Amino acid sequence: MAGYRAYVLRSLNTGQYYVGSTEDLERRVREHNGELPRLGRATVSGRPWELVFQAEFTSRSQALAAERYIKRMKSRVWIDKLVSGEYGLPKF
Repeated sequence: MAGYRAYVLRSLNTGQYYVGSTEDLERRVREHNGELPRLGRATVSGRPWELVFQAEFTSRSQALAAERYIKRMKSRVWIDKLVSGEYGLPKF
């Protein structure tokens, strides 16, 4: 069974975070870093990106809910604490 993931990338160029969700994390990180073609340009200026956090879920809806939750925090400090393990995600 395939797992779905919510993830956080950090730009090695700017230090900014990007939050997303996917069923194929390896492919998605490669897309963000320009190794594979993809639609959209939201992460082009931050390349290269490193994966700093991921959480696995059994359904797409859970992964999307986690992505939205992280984005709603709107705080770099909060995401820093999530990445460091000081904060966790609720059950979705």
